[in-house]
Amino acid sequence: MYRLAGLILGSGPDAEDAVGETLLRGWQSAGSVRAPDELQAWLDRILVNICRDRLRRRARVRFIALTAEHDRSGPTDPFVELADRDALVGAMRGLPPDERIVVVLHFWADLTLEAIATRLGWPTGTVKSRLSRGLSRIRTALASTEPPR
Repeated sequence: MYRLAGLILGSGPDAEDAVGETLLRGWQSAGSVRAPDELQAWLDRILVNICRDRLRRRARVRFIALTAEHDRSGPTDPFVELADRDALVGAMRGLPPDERIVVVLHFWADLTLEAIATRLGWPTGTVKSRLSRGLSRIRTALASTEPPR
């Protein structure tokens, strides 16, 4: 859950918060699970919804970068480091929340389109279109950062 949340949110501390909130909500509403064999999909759906809310909130909140003097030395965020090192993960930063979630669930969580649709409560066609748009945006972002040949 932490890895999934981290890839969606791009931040270790945000991923920790999202996982904690997911487990709390899951515990509080555990009685609503109809089939115990679908527990992971149910928890994933809660986690993805929490991550989506956090991504949308980020779009409304303006963050102010701290200067180097405010920079804390200590453990670094593995998801920020990954996005800085990996062009593909870095290109995902610019995706809208729903497209980013579908890309992460499909390629990093290795879920089929049908499994993603089930977890998100969307039609499979919606998942396909968001995946297609997300991949197109990633290709465009990567093409604009490639050095000329």
